[in-house]
Amino acid sequence: MIYEILSKNMKTQKDEYTITYYLEIKRNSISIIYEFLGLYMYDYRKYDIRLNYNIGNEYLILENVMKNIQKIYNSFSETRRLSIIAKYVTYIVSKNLNIPLYKLIKDITYEANDEVIELSTNAFIKSTYRIAQKFEKILS
Repeated sequence: MIYEILSKNMKTQKDEYTITYYLEIKRNSISIIYEFLGLYMYDYRKYDIRLNYNIGNEYLILENVMKNIQKIYNSFSETRRLSIIAKYVTYIVSKNLNIPLYKLIKDITYEANDEVIELSTNAFIKSTYRIAQKFEKILS
């Protein structure tokens, strides 16, 4: 299922736009989607994270993500927000399934306006572990 987890409507003198983040949960993968919809521009980006294990209770994951997504969104710089949200969702899935990240993630792809890139799973996991302490600090 696809869920809207965060939406921002912004107005400037030159443009009006909406930034929306979606979470798509499948049986053994999660996708975090970013959509920028303006009067003069459209941007679409997506992290697709395939897992080694099946997701049991997607509503519990969605509830835990929605509880603190606004705090996470406001705590990090604007250029990295999609990456941070992807790592946060992966962190929440790992906590809910009680499986370490290095065992949980199979592979990761990043799509930016129809260009698909295979990302390093090891680099993604290491950076998630580095910012996990900040997640804990924000959540407490």
